[in-house]
Amino acid sequence: VPGSFEWTRVERKVLVPRGRARIQVPVGTVIRYYDHVFRSQNGVVEVPVVLSGEISNELELGPVQHAKIRVRFHGSKQLNPGLVFDTSCSQTPLQIQNSNLLHSWIYVYCHTVHPSHEFGATYRTDIELRWETEGRMEKLRVNGVETASEDGVTHVISHTPAVQEYHLEKGEDSLDLKVSVAERFHPAWISLGIGPYSHQNQVRAFPTIYAGYYFSEGMRLASFSAIPIKPNPEIDTGLYLVSEQFRGIDERIHMSLLLGAHVLGFTSEGKRYSIMSAPQGIELGFRDFLFRGQNLTWGGFFYPKITNRSYINTWVRFGNGRLFYEFNFINWQEPTDTGTFGAKSVGLSLGFPLVRFL
Repeated sequence: VPGSFEWTRVERKVLVPRGRARIQVPVGTVIRYYDHVFRSQNGVVEVPVVLSGEISNELELGPVQHAKIRVRFHGSKQLNPGLVFDTSCSQTPLQIQNSNLLHSWIYVYCHTVHPSHEFGATYRTDIELRWETEGRMEKLRVNGVETASEDGVTHVISHTPAVQEYHLEKGEDSLDLKVSVAERFHPAWISLGIGPYSHQNQVRAFPTIYAGYYFSEGMRLASFSAIPIKPNPEIDTGLYLVSEQFRGIDERIHMSLLLGAHVLGFTSEGKRYSIMSAPQGIELGFRDFLFRGQNLTWGGFFYPKITNRSYINTWVRFGNGRLFYEFNFINWQEPTDTGTFGAKSVGLSLGFPLVRFL
C-alpha cells in the first residue's frame, strides 16, 4: 500500500520496517500472519507486514487455498544510512570501519551488559545485528567463520574483552566492527563535581561528591554530598535508591523515582546541628540528546514548607559518565533553637569520575 511504510520497534528491541500489503481474495478467506488472523469482508484485505527477508515471513491463506505468500523487501539501496545504531548502543563504545554495504541494511542493537561474578565481574555485551540483504538468503561470516541464524537475518555476537575486532561478511557486503570494552565491570563508583556557586550571596568554590552502586540496569543506590568551601560549612548529604519506572520514545526517555533521605549539617548561633529529613525525588533522562552518547537529565528533591522546614534541590545535567556539566539549585530551611536557619546555593559545576571499584 503506497504511503504505509513506517519503522516499528519490536519487543522493546530493534526497529523494523513495516508496511501494509493489500490482497484481493474471495469473501470469507482467512489470512494468517504469525499470530494474527485477518478475514476478508469485501474481497480485499490489508495486512500489516514486516518488510524483511526472514525465513518465516509468510502470509498463509486458508482454510480452502492453503497457499503461502512470501514477504520480501528490496529497498536496501533507498535506505540512507544503510547502517544504524540503536540508542541502546549509545553507552557501548562501538566503531564501524571499512563499511561496504551495497546490497544490505543493518540495524545494530546492544543488549544489557551482563556482569559475571564467578571470576570477578567481567563484561559481556550481546550485540545483535539485524542484517537484511537483497536477493537470496546469505549466511553471516564472523572472522571467517559461518554463524547460524534461525530466521536468516538476526545475528547475535556475544562479545567479551578477549576479542576487540570483528570482520563481518554477508554475501558481497562486509564491514569491520571494533568494540572497546573494559575487562571488568565495577558496579561501585565515586565522581566529583567542582565549580563556582553563589552561596549565601557570595561566590564560592562548591564541590559536589557523587557515589553509587549498580544493582541492575534499572536500579542503583546513589549518594551525593554538597560542601561549600568556607568555615563551618553547611553540609548536605543524601542516600537514595534510584528505581527506573518508565522508558519510552524508542527507549530514549526514562523516568526514575528517588527514594531515601538526607542529612543537613550546619552551624547556627554557635551551635552545630545535624538534622535528617526525607525529601523524595524524581529524575527524567533523555538519552542521545543532540549528540550520540550525550545525555540530558533533569531531576529534583522536593519537600514543601511545613513547620518552618523546606527543601528544594534541582539539577540539569548534560554529558556522560566520563564528563558532564551540571546546573544546580539548592534552597532549604530548618528550625533551630532560636528560630530558623536556611541556605541558598546556585551554580554550575564540571563533573568527572574519580574511581570505580568492587
